Amino acid sequence: MSFYWKRTSCWIALLFCSFSHEAYSSGVSPYLSEKLSPLIENEVERLAVVAGIPNLTRPYSLATIFHYLERVRESHPHLYHRLNNSLKPYTHRFSLTHAKAELRYSDQVHPLPNERGNDTDSLANISLRGQWQVADWFAIYGGTHITGYSGSDNDQNNYQPAGSIISIGVDWAQLDIGYKDYWLSPFQSTSQLLSTHAESMPSISLSNNLPIEFFDIRWNYQIFLAEMSRQPVLFNNEFSDTDKPLIAGFHLGFQPTPWWSFSATRILQFAGGERPLDATTVVKAFFDPRAADNDASVDSESGNQIAALSSKINFDGRLPFSFAVEIAGEDTSNNKSYQLGNTALTVGLNFPYFFSENLSLVYEYSDWQDAWYVNNVYREGYANDGFVLGNWALQGQRLGALAGETTEGNSHFIKTQWQTSFDHIISALVRVSDHEDTANFEYQQGWELEVDYSIPVGTHVLTFGAYTGKDNFGEDFAQFKLSLEW
Repeated sequence: MSFYWKRTSCWIALLFCSFSHEAYSSGVSPYLSEKLSPLIENEVERLAVVAGIPNLTRPYSLATIFHYLERVRESHPHLYHRLNNSLKPYTHRFSLTHAKAELRYSDQVHPLPNERGNDTDSLANISLRGQWQVADWFAIYGGTHITGYSGSDNDQNNYQPAGSIISIGVDWAQLDIGYKDYWLSPFQSTSQLLSTHAESMPSISLSNNLPIEFFDIRWNYQIFLAEMSRQPVLFNNEFSDTDKPLIAGFHLGFQPTPWWSFSATRILQFAGGERPLDATTVVKAFFDPRAADNDASVDSESGNQIAALSSKINFDGRLPFSFAVEIAGEDTSNNKSYQLGNTALTVGLNFPYFFSENLSLVYEYSDWQDAWYVNNVYREGYANDGFVLGNWALQGQRLGALAGETTEGNSHFIKTQWQTSFDHIISALVRVSDHEDTANFEYQQGWELEVDYSIPVGTHVLTFGAYTGKDNFGEDFAQFKLSLEW
């Protein structure tokens, strides 16, 4: 009996603990969680530049990260070993891949950029991620975000199953069902179409987790359908919130050379309330957005559409860097389906090694015209539980302007990270946003400063941080935080 138990235990250990990342090359793959582990994410962004990862969206699959990590084993050994060690939990079939507990203090309420609908009023945050790689073609990924707020009402406490996904398929066609993160942009601070600024939505998606090589070109695609939060929707001259609106997205990217990537993305917000759910309308909106929206009556129009074209070029040499640009549009222009209306332009520079192996620098600029994230059919527009689904900088317009009123604006973002000689890491970022005044509201220039000091403690990371600034209404805010990640 003892021998039988020992043998069985060995098989169990092999099943749940031994799992080479090479298995990802043919089956389903987990994703590196977005906006949860800044230190690891910064290392992956370095890898994306020096190894030429073709993806212009995130989260990155672990299959892609491990695939391109092998390319820098000799050229960037420090980066290789740091990432290889940090990502070891993903090499086990059954493991806790991320855990973080954070305490915060603030006596003001200010929306936190790209933090899944949270604000500075939160007192404590716990985030967890785990995986069970049942088979090469089937996996269960668990995730949760628990946030406690300072208000006395317990209903204010927030629970999100973000990162909880069931995955089925192969490397060129992975079906994900659950609460998947979406970041449809090559930039680190801003995603005009879809980001992590609002709560994660229940969705179903189909995509490849490794680039598909065809005619020496690396391709990436993603198709998804997600359910938004409930909001009033106009139909037959009345607003109703009977059904929740949906968004459907399509992304196609390709890398014709190892140093240049290009992609196109479309998102359609439709249905909800009493509006009929008609697949024909959705297909028509995809191929002829002008006729489906601009030339249709309110009850006949498909809903709300946004799109973007993105490009990224990697430069190697003694000072490697990447340059990215994206042009996005809300609606069409000049009565032509192929012209983007109410455009938004974003450009960015990423220096993974800024004259030093221990220093990185990122700068991004975004400029947008009016009419973003509002629509005559959807009273709350392109938002989930009050938070815009895209660019964090437009959140202020929802708080100050009249319903349905938006204005032009721009934002700047600078981030740097420095690793000291004793492996402590200092991170600092600055955000600045401006909005044009309207007839009903005057905006001020908003700015934000965030500084973190991270100390490795064994396999854990202890971080002290401060976040302060002034919003677009002239209100000051500040928050202090202490976190432990393992």
